[in-house]
Amino acid sequence: MEKRGCVEMNAATFQSFYLLLKKTKPPVGLLSAAVSVSVIQALAALAIPWFLKTLIDGFTVDRLTPQLISLFVIVFVVQVVANALSIYWLQIVGQRIVANLRTLLWKHLLTLSIPFYDETKSGELVSRLNSDATTLQQLLSEQLVRLLTSLVSIIGAITILFFLDWQMTLVMVIAVPVTLLIIIPLVRKLHKISRETQKELAGLSGFFAEMLGEVRLVKSQATESYELDRGKTRIENLYGYGVKEGRIQALLLPIFNVTLTTMLILIIGFGAYRVATNQITAGELVAFSLYLFQIMTPLVTMTEFITKLQKARGATERIIELLDETPEAPGALVAPRPFTDVTVDHLSFGYNETPILQDVSFTLPRGKTTAIVGPSGSGKTTLFAILERFYQPTSGQIRLGDQSIADLTLSSWRQAIGYVAQDSPVLSGTIRDNLVYGLAEDVSEDKIREAARMANADTFIERFPDGYATEIGERGVKLSGGQRQRIAIARALLRDPEILLLDEATSSLDSESERVVQEALERLMVGRTTFVIAHRLATVRHADQIIVLEDGRISGIGTHDRLVVDNPLYNKLVTQQFIGTERARGNHV
Repeated sequence: MEKRGCVEMNAATFQSFYLLLKKTKPPVGLLSAAVSVSVIQALAALAIPWFLKTLIDGFTVDRLTPQLISLFVIVFVVQVVANALSIYWLQIVGQRIVANLRTLLWKHLLTLSIPFYDETKSGELVSRLNSDATTLQQLLSEQLVRLLTSLVSIIGAITILFFLDWQMTLVMVIAVPVTLLIIIPLVRKLHKISRETQKELAGLSGFFAEMLGEVRLVKSQATESYELDRGKTRIENLYGYGVKEGRIQALLLPIFNVTLTTMLILIIGFGAYRVATNQITAGELVAFSLYLFQIMTPLVTMTEFITKLQKARGATERIIELLDETPEAPGALVAPRPFTDVTVDHLSFGYNETPILQDVSFTLPRGKTTAIVGPSGSGKTTLFAILERFYQPTSGQIRLGDQSIADLTLSSWRQAIGYVAQDSPVLSGTIRDNLVYGLAEDVSEDKIREAARMANADTFIERFPDGYATEIGERGVKLSGGQRQRIAIARALLRDPEILLLDEATSSLDSESERVVQEALERLMVGRTTFVIAHRLATVRHADQIIVLEDGRISGIGTHDRLVVDNPLYNKLVTQQFIGTERARGNHV
């Protein structure tokens, strides 16, 4: 049963490999041409031993005519040229397949939902794009041409050998199944190890990506030695798999070599006896020996191909797993603009069966400002994520007017939302690149500068020698937190969103930066439906309505003045912040 299951698994894996290749849309015409010249090259190589047989048997100077020499040279040149063309064309085919595969993977990754990225390390995904794709490339562009040529050589040589002397050929063929019985278990073991190696390599890539991305934290906490040890452990694990893989590879080729060398000795010895007894000619023995070499070398090549194929199978399985991940539901209707009121209707949500939001209902009136307050972990940021459709509610819905937002296309809904977070993300590139990032249409330089001015970003931008062309580094390391916030506000202004989401946008800033950013936010909020997560209640006391979220449930909705009186939690939060502010002032004095 176990053997049958293994066979079924292998068949399924090869089918997956074939289907994956089909998805990459290889250049069929060039592939066919490469296969054709590979066959021509192999056939030309098969003609040379036969030519030598004819030459040796009954050799005389008179038989060595210019026509015969010319024919030999032509066959030799055809073999060389065909071999060169097949290698070059299959390299192109392999590179194109892998380029298409990476594009396919990248396109699919961009359609996957945020929960997938919550569970998957970015380094593992980078490994799928790079390491696994490169493994397939090596198989396709380096090993495939050799396999094709080897198959033609083996089939052609064995056919000719049976014609030359079936008895000697039979001696040779008997050794093949014996060799396979030894090699097949090793190949299966190699596949298992290769899969584990790919998994360990992905984990190592994820670890490196995480540590390098948070290198400031590592250095600030003086944990270099600790992280070095963690990295060394992972590296040693990968080394262990590499040693196991090398051990099997060290067995495969020697087994082949011993088998083939033994076969060569037996056949040449048996052939010499048959020449001595006039059963075959000397030319036939030479041809037989050369054809034998044309079988031995391809068999070694096929062993290398099998080794590479096992690695490719592991890579294929992991790529297929990634491509099988379900993408976000895109929706079908374009969000109508301008927006009407947004209604959250009996919304519930949980992570892994742990409830986060429970039966939440409220309305975001068009053009009004709504603030949401509550203790840490009460579900405020999760609610924002559901509004952006990063997560799907477990029950309830959000409507734009009478239309569920789940029916709207993701692009039209998200393009209508401007999001400014506590730590606004920026990408490596120039300031201008970050300002216009995600815009559906090109904008003029004047509009970019006007947005920067309204966001109070123009002053610091113009201090840089390169101005808007300034490279800000990875994650915007050349900018302060307040500067990144103002870049995000200017980007939102250029986006001209219908809904503005502000996630504690000023909570981590110093007082001067907060003042500048708050001024910019007030300009951005004018006339827009605004939803604010409030950390400092003084910044939202003038909101049109304030929602109090407590343990995932709404405990109150109203204005600041009303909630201070009617809602115990809100009153407590206001009192705590007031006392904290007074103490800070007293310490300052």
